[in-house]
Amino acid sequence: MDKEILWDELKFEIGSIEGLNGKNKSILLGSGNKEGKILFIGEDTDLYISEDLKVANGSAGEFLLKLCDIVDIEPDDYYITTLTKSSYKYRELVEREQNQLRELLDMQIALINPKLIVAMGEDVGKVLLNREVNFLKERGKVQKWQGDIKLVLTYDADFAKKSRDDGGRKSKVALEFWNDLKTAKEEIKK
Repeated sequence: MDKEILWDELKFEIGSIEGLNGKNKSILLGSGNKEGKILFIGEDTDLYISEDLKVANGSAGEFLLKLCDIVDIEPDDYYITTLTKSSYKYRELVEREQNQLRELLDMQIALINPKLIVAMGEDVGKVLLNREVNFLKERGKVQKWQGDIKLVLTYDADFAKKSRDDGGRKSKVALEFWNDLKTAKEEIKK
């Protein structure tokens, strides 16, 4: 079956989840290269505004893209998505809807087939690893996920951005986030 048909079906299935059917709520599966080696998964609805890596000025998405440029992770190397593919937060949904989104995220991951997933935020890590995480212990470490796919847990991009805005260039969180992106870059070079 054609991959684009599967992407269309994925978007339809996500759009049919009851909790995501609010007024003026659009479904946007993600942004970037659908065959990228790195899949960034966050929960921040500010990570992208279009499928072609357009981001709002001053947003977490702009911060992430700038850091990727600095670390020399090319736009062709990555795809960015969120847990809900909408402006809703994952934790705002009921368990049944969360489970549906989790299954559809698995389908999206299978379609992209990345070499590495960068889970941005503790909540995203919990969803992907299907367990509680010790964020401070696991952050920044490359873990085996499923199949040949590896995973790196890092900070939520918006949290890292705000930490940098508040603490300047020497913000510990922002520096660790940047280092985690460097780890991702090194991992895809292997």
